[in-house]
Amino acid sequence: MGTMERYSKVGMQELDQRLSKIVEAARKKPVSVYRYGAPWVWIVSQEDWQGALKEVSSYIPAGHSLVLLRPQIDEALDQHRDWLATEPSMTIAPQTVLQILLLQLLYSVPSEQQLHEQLNYNLLFRWFVGLGLNQKVWSIQVLTRDIATLLSNPRAVQLIQKIIGEVFCGALLHMPEFSLNFALLHTWLARHGNPAIASH
Repeated sequence: MGTMERYSKVGMQELDQRLSKIVEAARKKPVSVYRYGAPWVWIVSQEDWQGALKEVSSYIPAGHSLVLLRPQIDEALDQHRDWLATEPSMTIAPQTVLQILLLQLLYSVPSEQQLHEQLNYNLLFRWFVGLGLNQKVWSIQVLTRDIATLLSNPRAVQLIQKIIGEVFCGALLHMPEFSLNFALLHTWLARHGNPAIASH
């Protein structure tokens, strides 16, 4: 196994213990650093950083599970595009907020504050919700308000449940990078009197 593959994804403890080797590996291929089980930061070389040309997607491995499942997610969202566009009170596009909530579920991000932080510096999260490399993230106040607005819509919560049930449930067994928070999904569904999907 080559050095690049060995250090394509590391945890904080391993980063502390093997920093020099991991940084050396990152000179040839970006390394994803995980914190609390979720993607946190990427270590990239100066050359990679300069050559990104503002394209976040250039940092995302083509074989990443989220990339592989993205077409199915987009298809599900496109089927509901009409009513998703009818939330005039929201600053962030409803489809984007749905994508943000999917990330919160899939990576068990515990709070909206931490979700906001991830959107600021996590390239995978930025790519998934359509933020460019230098694009400013919405304020925490706007993010929190628009999340609350969308979660108050039962159709939106049902759509999240549908995507999790149809796209991810079968994939979770062989995609260990996801740590789906079924309890949080249950909380969202319970607000509208809906039972949560089974966690198996």
